[in-house]
Amino acid sequence: MRHNFISFITAICVILIFNSGVTAQSSSSDDLKSGLNPENFDHSIDPNSDFFDFACNKWFEKNPIPAQNSRWGTWDVLIEQNYEVLKKILEDASRNTSAAPGSIEQKLGDLYFTAMDTVKIEKSGIEPLKKYFEMIDGISTQEEFQKVFAYLKSAGSGGLFSVWAGQDDKNSRNVILQFYQGGLGLSGKEYYTKNDENSVKVREKYMEFMRKIFALLGNDNITAGGIAQRIMDIEKRLADASMTRLETRQAEATYHPMNFQEVKDLMPDYNFDILFNEIGISDERRFGKGINVGQPEFFKELNRMLADVKLEDWKNYLKWNLIRNNADKLSPDFENASFEFYGKTLRGSEEQRPRWKKSLSFVESALGEPLGQKFVELKFKPETKSKALQMVNNIKESFKDRINQNDWMSEATKKEALKKLSTFNVKIGYTDEWKDYSGLEIDRNSFFDNMIRASKFRMKQNMEKIGKPVNKNDWYMYPQTVNAYYSSSNNEIVFPAGILQPPFYDPAADDAVNYGGIGMVIGHEISHGFDDQGRKYDSEGNMKDWWTEEDAANFKVRADMLAKQYSGYNAVDSYYVDGNLTLGENIADLGGIITAYHAYMKSIDYNDEILIDGYTPSQRFFLGFAQMWMINYRPELMTMLVKTDSHSPPKFRVNGTITNVEEFVKAFGGKEGDPMVNPKDKKIVIW
Repeated sequence: MRHNFISFITAICVILIFNSGVTAQSSSSDDLKSGLNPENFDHSIDPNSDFFDFACNKWFEKNPIPAQNSRWGTWDVLIEQNYEVLKKILEDASRNTSAAPGSIEQKLGDLYFTAMDTVKIEKSGIEPLKKYFEMIDGISTQEEFQKVFAYLKSAGSGGLFSVWAGQDDKNSRNVILQFYQGGLGLSGKEYYTKNDENSVKVREKYMEFMRKIFALLGNDNITAGGIAQRIMDIEKRLADASMTRLETRQAEATYHPMNFQEVKDLMPDYNFDILFNEIGISDERRFGKGINVGQPEFFKELNRMLADVKLEDWKNYLKWNLIRNNADKLSPDFENASFEFYGKTLRGSEEQRPRWKKSLSFVESALGEPLGQKFVELKFKPETKSKALQMVNNIKESFKDRINQNDWMSEATKKEALKKLSTFNVKIGYTDEWKDYSGLEIDRNSFFDNMIRASKFRMKQNMEKIGKPVNKNDWYMYPQTVNAYYSSSNNEIVFPAGILQPPFYDPAADDAVNYGGIGMVIGHEISHGFDDQGRKYDSEGNMKDWWTEEDAANFKVRADMLAKQYSGYNAVDSYYVDGNLTLGENIADLGGIITAYHAYMKSIDYNDEILIDGYTPSQRFFLGFAQMWMINYRPELMTMLVKTDSHSPPKFRVNGTITNVEEFVKAFGGKEGDPMVNPKDKKIVIW
């Protein structure tokens, strides 16, 4: 979702040649709203040479990255617009001291009030952590260590591993306990195991961050450095035992169902009863459907570490995770130290966000859905939902056509693919069943205590799902979120109200741009159900092989070609896109753009004779697609993302996709040899 490049050459010639084929088709209709801003286009660049730069460069020139941001683009502009709405909601709630106790207004207002009270937060210093430090310092046995760890885990800290309730991959009707590798302060295994220049620098800065924190806790520099090194040694062992992000992308690689006794046998030195009592699942009958352990080898190593690592080092590890996860909620010394590493070193941000934005994020993490409920009351109209649903139906129909016309898939596999598509659940805007937050206590006494209670409430809310029927009304994004998702276990596509706004979707604008924008997002999420991992799940959301052997082989040939194509793209400095890590998203982009285009061609508003802003409908479609990805990144963030993110950089989400799309070639008059035109024998079409 981001990036920036510029170029300047052959100014007038290119655009005149390019537009000469356009204006011959019809008279202009400048009175219609296109949803595009032609001032963003760089006419010194041939769109068939570099479409991303042609469509986006002028926007980048006029929109430098703000100092507080590590990226800036159309997504961020919309996020900022939503922030202003949310800010008004929270400020009004904060001023309303007469809100009914226990009401959503009271909780939102009190949490925002305490988050904004920086005078009190600064005055409190390290005080909010003292009772937790006393618990940690009081540890003298392995059992006491595990008890304190369990308490901190329930409060959103602790480290070591992740635990949550989620659907069983092979029986999606069951919600079971899930264990997953974790416990790292850096962004993945690679930062601990690789010795490239960036990884080494990041490790050094991370050590500096730890030393600074333990010095703030009263240790001299030598002692703080020793503590930091021993914590790094712990995290390095955890990293060595972890699977890579590429390995964890394989759905079957992280599916290891076990019964409770098998989990205990995996870690005989760990007392799971202590953990389960603390997080509220002490009744063993709730594990009757099994427990999934994502990475058994990781947990075997963790069991060895329980004996190998000194208790004093474990105590410092617990302190580190408590501070690392909460530094932004403490006094400026801790907050600034965290920003220096996570903000500046990893992301390249030059300054911290204003306090109101931080406070809004805190409220969103604790009360995101109730805040979203207020958001949709102000910003989401029923007609937006109905029109978006019609577009979804059109694009689903287009995807159905694509499956039927597929020339590399057998009828048997097509039948199953069509069955899966027909059972897609579609969610638009916001949930029909708002969650109950009456059990969460929020007051105006302590910001830190409010956030700890919110973490414990969130854990309890999640754990209560185990052993109960799956709630199909659950959403995994808040209504105000500028994003969308596909859930393989629920076989559903979800589009929050936050993204159903310009420039992605504008009911008053030209359908070509809407289909190139939100239409492509819809097609993208549908395609996720049939990407290299989504295809492993059937119509009921179960991991099940419904492919013939030959069709699976045909799919892999095409997927491997796409992975190879993207692996040839240089993202930043010496770092290239990992085409295998980003494969699912690249397949979804390719399927999404083709499917949305053909859905638009069939729409009632399609008229090849209407020019708007001097561009044909097909051209406006692809320009609408490109303007979604006007996102520029700081090199620090791009370096981190290219190592860890499953999405390709924006430039390649645009250019990498359209080089395989024959409809783009026709729209812009491209010819073989142009950089934006893959030769026909190398064009990759999957869906």
